[in-house]
Amino acid sequence: MAENKEPPTTTTVPSEPTISSSPSASSSTPPSAPSQPNQKNVLLKLRALILHYLTVSLRKTDRTILRLSSLLSNPTTTDNLLCTTSYTLSLLHALLSRLLARRLSTIATSIAEKASPVLLPGETIVATLPAPPLTQLLAQTTASVKALAGAISDYRIFVRLWGMLGIYTWARGTWNEPLPQNAGRKETLLRGVTWGAIASCVGFQLLENGAYLASKGVLTGEGWAGEQGRKREGAWWIWSSRFWAAFVLLELTRLGVVKYYERAETRSSVDLEGEKSVLEDGEKEAKLLKEEKRKSAVLWWRDLASNLAYMPMTLHWSVEEERGILSDWGVGALGAVAGGANLLHAWRNTA
Repeated sequence: MAENKEPPTTTTVPSEPTISSSPSASSSTPPSAPSQPNQKNVLLKLRALILHYLTVSLRKTDRTILRLSSLLSNPTTTDNLLCTTSYTLSLLHALLSRLLARRLSTIATSIAEKASPVLLPGETIVATLPAPPLTQLLAQTTASVKALAGAISDYRIFVRLWGMLGIYTWARGTWNEPLPQNAGRKETLLRGVTWGAIASCVGFQLLENGAYLASKGVLTGEGWAGEQGRKREGAWWIWSSRFWAAFVLLELTRLGVVKYYERAETRSSVDLEGEKSVLEDGEKEAKLLKEEKRKSAVLWWRDLASNLAYMPMTLHWSVEEERGILSDWGVGALGAVAGGANLLHAWRNTA
């Protein structure tokens, strides 16, 4: 039979006594250095974060380049980008010019104040002093911005030399789609506005082409030579802007007609019943109708913003230069808004 033993009365494991050579040896323990595996884990996580950031950045860059390529592959959207860039640079040039003028005025005032005590009454001083580096940089930047804005503007006018081809296509398509005999007042008004817009674009394009070619020395006939030629060129620029103003006014009229009849149709019981029948046909048809209305509203607001910004610009260029109604920065700001409204819509479509 196995021998019975008494259970232990304590859970503490006894240990043999140890002899310490110093009083603090048994009470304090030196801190342990970080283990090598922990350092490796931190480095791996850091490397993973860097790789993830680079991957995301490269994907965004790749997508942006593809969208920009798509934007530049279409003449209309390319012009939207160039228009926005050109007028933004014009605005920047106007602001930089004012800043440069203030800095030069401050420098001149400082020199005058220092020289005033040593000058006799009626004496003047003429000095040629080097401008501070920051002022020189500001002057160079201002000149570069103006040159780039001018180059873009010149290119945009050049590529419009064959704009009559697009206007002809527009007129031909309108002519080949006559209104039905039961066309309402809305369709009749819009068709009249369309023909008016076509006529104004023809006048604008012909006059702008002539003025541009004359400015480049292409038109060298007797009527384009000397002071008489310069006056004719200036008159053609002004009249081309007046035809452009007529087009913008017709566009605003078109937008007003569309909005007026859209509200009238919304209030009419016939259209409400038709919409209800569509909604009853299924959820898919309702979503399509809602999406179509949303797109139409976006286009309407885009055209309104663009043409409202263009209107004062066209009036500014429709008179002689000394009688203009806008300053340089005003032209730049309004042009950036007009081009930006179209550019924003074009950029969204590349997504």
